[in-house]
Amino acid sequence: MLTRRTTTLSLLATAAAASLVLIAGCASPPPVAEKLVMDPMGTVTTYHRKSSGSLGTFDGKVVWTHAPATWQGKPVIAFGAPQAGVALHDPTTFDVVAYLRPDGLPFSAFEPPMGYRWPLEVGKTWTSSHDVTNFVTGNKQKITIQWKVAAYEIVTVPAGTFKAWKLQWTDNLGEAETRWTAPGDGLATIKRHVERPASHPQGAGVLDAELLSRVRPAK
Repeated sequence: MLTRRTTTLSLLATAAAASLVLIAGCASPPPVAEKLVMDPMGTVTTYHRKSSGSLGTFDGKVVWTHAPATWQGKPVIAFGAPQAGVALHDPTTFDVVAYLRPDGLPFSAFEPPMGYRWPLEVGKTWTSSHDVTNFVTGNKQKITIQWKVAAYEIVTVPAGTFKAWKLQWTDNLGEAETRWTAPGDGLATIKRHVERPASHPQGAGVLDAELLSRVRPAK
């Protein structure tokens, strides 16, 4: 015959087990980012950028404007800043197609374009290879990049607090980058940190940037 104490302990254990099952059943599944939701053309995003070495000596605001453009006869999205040049992106995948210098002349191009592999989910890794043309030197080289979706976390910058994907990648030249992005909110970059070692062909360098503001055009 069960004693009152044994019966009470048994009931408590059963209740605890039921609670664990209930909590597990209510837990949210890990999020998945299917694609980048593009901001409308004319959107202006402002960052504070601090960089040194081969990544350029700069400490101040960089203002990017989104605009339609073309590259080798194909439509692209241009993110241009007088302080940093222009990044040209594929309008569907948002992969980087090419970079232009601040004066508008071509700086480099990637074949195939360089970017994330959707969907994004924590723990995902992949490798990509690209032929890179440097229009300044005329040189061509292949780079290989190791990518990782490291986390889904909260990040706070002057523009606010966001739930963001933390991505990390390193190329075979030694350049390493960590970037926080909120694709569903149209924010390709909330915060980033880039490092180049002394062994990099362009020399050592460091870059940090964080979002100060985003202004969408009036409807």
